[in-house]
Amino acid sequence: MEVGHIPVLLHECIENLNIRPDGVYVDGTLGMGGHSEQIAGRLTTGTLIGIDRDETAIARAGTRLAPFGDRVRLVHGNFRDTAAILDRLGIDAVDGMLFDLGVSSPQLDETQRGFSYMHDAPLDMRMDATSGLSAWNVVNEWPESELKRILYEYGEERYAPAIAKRICQHREQKPIETTLELADIIRSAMPASALREKQHLSLIHI
Repeated sequence: MEVGHIPVLLHECIENLNIRPDGVYVDGTLGMGGHSEQIAGRLTTGTLIGIDRDETAIARAGTRLAPFGDRVRLVHGNFRDTAAILDRLGIDAVDGMLFDLGVSSPQLDETQRGFSYMHDAPLDMRMDATSGLSAWNVVNEWPESELKRILYEYGEERYAPAIAKRICQHREQKPIETTLELADIIRSAMPASALREKQHLSLIHI
């Protein structure tokens, strides 16, 4: 199987895991399976547990890791529930765990997922497509105070109050449906000087 994705810090991760052939390891953010492939390849009687919220990632990684047979067990779930997942699998101890946090490049590349504002797409942004809460719900239904809070706390956006206010003004007229529509609204709420700053350059080129 040809895979173009290059795992982050692959050599360093594998080296620091100090993998034992009979060990039990957890890849809590399976993604494309690049790290898992290297871990599983070093196991003989050991086990690798791969966890991901994204069912698409599980399917793709499953194909990639199929040659390792029952050395690999894949679970659709959230890494925050690792302890419960291991308990459910009857595993009471592990030899190493790996977590590569963040959005994966395939999620950004797949326009329909709505993670990127380089292309117009529905406001989705769900890591887990089976989850009920999407970006559309947040943008169109959450109160202005909550929008301001998440923009400031998670995005470190100093123009959060103005952006949150502008979003609420627009959604009073009609729901905000797409990524580019949201990006335009955000851009309209910011002073021209801010758009010229390095941290906001991406909004200029939409």
